[in-house]
Amino acid sequence: MLQNYWYIACPSSALSIRPRGSRVLDHDLVLFRDASGSPGALRDRCCHRGVRLSLGRVASGTLECRYHGWRYNRMGQCVHIPSLLKDERIPEGAQVEAYPCHERDGYVWVWIGQANGAITSHPPISGFDERHWWQGSVRMRCASLMGIENNLDWCHPYFVHRWLHGQFFRTRFRGFQVQCYEIRVTESGLVVFAPPTSNESQPIPSNPVVSLTFQLPDRVTVAFNQRFRQVIVMHFVPTGETSCRLEWLTTRILPLGPHLRWTAREPIIFAQDRRLLESAQPEYERTGGRFERSVAADTATLMVRRIFALAAKGQWDQDALRVPGRRIVKLRA
Repeated sequence: MLQNYWYIACPSSALSIRPRGSRVLDHDLVLFRDASGSPGALRDRCCHRGVRLSLGRVASGTLECRYHGWRYNRMGQCVHIPSLLKDERIPEGAQVEAYPCHERDGYVWVWIGQANGAITSHPPISGFDERHWWQGSVRMRCASLMGIENNLDWCHPYFVHRWLHGQFFRTRFRGFQVQCYEIRVTESGLVVFAPPTSNESQPIPSNPVVSLTFQLPDRVTVAFNQRFRQVIVMHFVPTGETSCRLEWLTTRILPLGPHLRWTAREPIIFAQDRRLLESAQPEYERTGGRFERSVAADTATLMVRRIFALAAKGQWDQDALRVPGRRIVKLRA
């Protein structure tokens, strides 16, 4: 799991007047809003007797523990202990760990890594303010990287998303055909798109027919630029070595009503992918993936693994992958 990145803690709409528990990487967090409405993120554990702070309440812009009423500000400092006499001070070291936190593009984001001045800004969600979106969240019992790889996989939609996906209908009525997709390594990951460009000097098209974009640490953006331009933005937030939380956005065709609409319903396509990935996870835990065999069509997903491995070592940059700036993959689909 990659530490020094921004991750989604929760949708903005899910954080109101009550504290909210969340898990990011292997950290249990509590989120709350102070008196000004700004979000704060703390370790979900009172420093008094270890009770989860997410069971408490927000009082006067501070987070109050439900057990003995100790209160904390956004910096994690204990600012009030009801049992103290007037001449008694709050004990030294009475605080909980606080995490850098900010709000943007419909989400509350947290930084789990080292807060030593090296915190970078995360890339905004392209077109967020210009489009209307559905928003939702799904818990998945599989590693974050498995979800990312699945959404860069060119060949699975025909078999997994029957009667739901555009690729299924094209293959159903035209049969399997030789296709090509192009991969370009970017500063923050890679982009897969079709049709390919004619040569490496051409820039990445602004509106290819299909594009699949990966950005470290956990974002995949899928765009279909056909009759209706549909965009799906997915963040596979790791919640452990073998679990994650999919925070998703998808454009609404009719730009009516609120800019952002929440739904608790899991889209059918996401559910189809999730069931297959969850079925595979135990085999990776048992074998470490030694059973795997790959073919040329898997080039994009294998490149993502290499990017992750380099990023985990702190060695990732656009040249570190040591591959051509442009790669064409030929396959039947």
